[in-house]
Amino acid sequence: MDESISKKPASVIDTAGHDLTKSSQRATYREHNLTIRQAVSKHKSAVLWAAWFIIPNCVIGYDATTLGTLVGIPQFRKDFGYEYPVGSGEYVLAASWTAAYPYAPIIGFLLGPLWAGWCTDRFGPRRTLLGSTTLSLFTLLIQILGNSAAVIFVGAVITGLLTGAFPALGPAYISEILPVRLRGIGLAANNFAQVAGSFIAIGILTGTQTMSDKWAYKIPFITEYAFPLIFILGAFFAPETPWFLVKKKRYDEAIAALKSTGYIEDIDETLALMKETISLEEEREQSISYWDCFKGTNLRRTMICTVSYSGQFFSGINVASSFATYYFQVAGMSDSQAFHLSLGLFALGIVGNVLSWPLLSIWGRRLGYILTCGITMVLMFIVGFLDLAPSSNKAALYAKSTMLLVFYFVYNCGLGPLVYAIIAEVPSTSIRGKTLGVAASAAHIFSLAITAGLPYAMSATEANWGGKIGFLFGGLGFLLLIWSIFCLPETKNKTFEELDLLFEHKVPAWKFGSTDLLGLDGEQPQ
Repeated sequence: MDESISKKPASVIDTAGHDLTKSSQRATYREHNLTIRQAVSKHKSAVLWAAWFIIPNCVIGYDATTLGTLVGIPQFRKDFGYEYPVGSGEYVLAASWTAAYPYAPIIGFLLGPLWAGWCTDRFGPRRTLLGSTTLSLFTLLIQILGNSAAVIFVGAVITGLLTGAFPALGPAYISEILPVRLRGIGLAANNFAQVAGSFIAIGILTGTQTMSDKWAYKIPFITEYAFPLIFILGAFFAPETPWFLVKKKRYDEAIAALKSTGYIEDIDETLALMKETISLEEEREQSISYWDCFKGTNLRRTMICTVSYSGQFFSGINVASSFATYYFQVAGMSDSQAFHLSLGLFALGIVGNVLSWPLLSIWGRRLGYILTCGITMVLMFIVGFLDLAPSSNKAALYAKSTMLLVFYFVYNCGLGPLVYAIIAEVPSTSIRGKTLGVAASAAHIFSLAITAGLPYAMSATEANWGGKIGFLFGGLGFLLLIWSIFCLPETKNKTFEELDLLFEHKVPAWKFGSTDLLGLDGEQPQ
């Protein structure tokens, strides 16, 4: 028996008279002693469903890239803009719409996770995600059938209120369907799906942007239907997570869900582990509301989720994804070549995400986050220093774009995908959905502020910071690095019960990976 497994009071007995504590210990022991290969072999169906439930996250990358690129499509500007200068044959979109379109999905990200958190705890992540993707089929019609810039924008905002919930719903399901050994890889794949969605969107836009009719911008919207349709067809047959079913005391359904995801001979012990974890959490939390996210040990958990998620935007990812090709264009690259380079950017992101999967098993969450946070911080400072060179220095321009390409790759090797593992593993099981909702909404407030400020900061006629913005994000990255060293815990290979114990005893973040849980057995929580 693994000595690191915690012991609980023997008074916790299930209705059949079995000792829940001993059964849960055996389940924990088995979880820890599975190798990745054994876990995949034993839980094939769980792996399949986890892969299926990252499909909606493709919509996030696809939608944001499509809406951000829409104003650059000549036919879109012609249909909804005006000729300027008159007689030139060139069309521009009103400045208000040019500025508004990139905000459409962000509005959804602010509000979507909050309603999703409430629904997840009430109806379960499967039904909530299935319902929101089904509704998105109808809201997408507004964008497809829209005959004005205003109607298309409204359709994008309404769709965003649904798709904005996906970053919370997908990780909630995956974290509760996969065994501990595979949880990190499955959660990191959510970021892979977002980058893949952006890559597909750029590929389609590359093919349609030169079309001379409305299909130049309608085809990208129609193609977006593929993601929710494919997901819905499979999700009808997916099991609800056993953790949610146990929380609702639907034990027969939980047993069926466990059987369908590979738990056969150890099903009673796994069920006992879930019962004990949830019963102990319910003893501490008599009622469940959003306010509980900010009480007791849940406050620390909510802060970890919020800051680590916000770290995506503090690192400077908006700069890298928006301006990686910009300096190549300034140096003389054509718009067409820059468009194709954007494909290369997202391809780098896909490669980085795939590399992150084995790296997760090597360096875990904490070390991986700290390392990639440190590297991206240095890259941002380099971009800032390179901008001190004269604007006529083409070598410096190429170097700045190259640094941003490297940034995007490194980000997707660690910081980007690791966030989804952290925010899904850290929350208490009883309020996981609500904690994810709070973290995602709060993080996208920062995203909104950065999205609003970047054009002003980068504009030659406004703040004219140019590459010097690297100093700002380098500084923010430094603060994030310090925070992660002292506050970000290691959740790799920890069951939800073990994480509860570590948080309950207020173990310092840097000691999560090395603390002997048996040593906490006789101690009272502080």
